[in-house]
Parts: sequence; structure tokens; C-alpha cells
Amino acid sequence: MWKKLALMILVLALISVFTIPPAEAGSRHHLVLKALALGGLLAALPPPPVFVSRAPEPYYFPLPREYVPGHWEMTREWVPGTWERVSIPGYYDRWGRWVAGHYENRQIPGYYAERRVWIEGYYRSY
Repeated sequence: MWKKLALMILVLALISVFTIPPAEAGSRHHLVLKALALGGLLAALPPPPVFVSRAPEPYYFPLPREYVPGHWEMTREWVPGTWERVSIPGYYDRWGRWVAGHYENRQIPGYYAERRVWIEGYYRSY
């Protein structure tokens, strides 16, 4: 920006030197040299410092939080089946023959059971 301004001043000075007659006696070349020296001084000025700033970090307002208290909840859980070894005592069958006592493996099938489970409280954000 400063260089453009200096260039404009230099151009206007040169135009005025050649178009407007000087009010006092002197060489026209002398005025041209003065104008060139002034333009050179203006062009040699260091550029102004440029300040670059980052955009500020966005601030997020904390969301309102609501506490949800703990509570009991009924859940349905699968209880797997088991096997058990059962003793069968000796007996007479329907034809009157004696059957000696023995052991049998019996399966207890799996089933669903309703259980009460405690659910911890938590904070809920919107």
C-alpha cells in the first residue's frame, strides 16, 4: 500500500515538473533530480510491519446437565440347564422281575429368570 502511494506521489511530481512552469529561476533538470531523489527515498522505506493474528478459539457454552438417579430395573436373564446324577433304588418291574438300583443322568433344562438389577445414576447432557 505504501509503495503504491509513493509511486503515485512520484508520478504526480514528475507530471507537475514537466507541465507546471517553475515559479523561481532554476534548471528543470535540477527539479527532476529532486523529484527522483524524493521518490527513491520513499521507495526505500521499509514496509510497515504486518500483524497476523489467529482467529480466537471458539468458546462452547457448557450444555445443561440433568442428573438421572439410580433405580432398580427388572431384567430377563437366561439360566443355562444342568445335568444331575440321580440314584434310582432297586424295584420290581411290571412282570415281577427284580431291577437292581442304579444311577441315571437327568437334564434340567435352561430357563429364563426375572432378576432385579440396580442401574447406577448418571448425568445426561442435552
